[in-house]
Amino acid sequence: MTAAWERVMGFPVPGDAVEQTLDLNRHLARNPAATFFMTVDGKIQTDGEVQLGDVLVVDRSHHPKDGSLVVAVMAGEFHVLRIQHHRDTFIPAQMTWDPDSSISLQIWGVVTAIIRRV
Repeated sequence: MTAAWERVMGFPVPGDAVEQTLDLNRHLARNPAATFFMTVDGKIQTDGEVQLGDVLVVDRSHHPKDGSLVVAVMAGEFHVLRIQHHRDTFIPAQMTWDPDSSISLQIWGVVTAIIRRV
């Protein structure tokens, strides 16, 4: 083999395996025109799954299903939460929710990836 090798954190890695740039759209967005990156800085209702400062990859063209992690609008504010199917609609899975309440849940997009700084 004539491949150039570099050492990454003490491990030999083929030189062509180390990317010089990273295009997140190419790796994380199935539909770039409908995909947004959002930084979490407020209402989170996911039992620690999503943390403040996380960057969410949100696809507005992706159809939610039971158990999806979504960005939703409730009472005029964005929330990150898991949803569950209830009758003919979706409701938040982590909180007590009265489907007959006057507060509506509008799903803005489905979270397809979480980017977290470590």
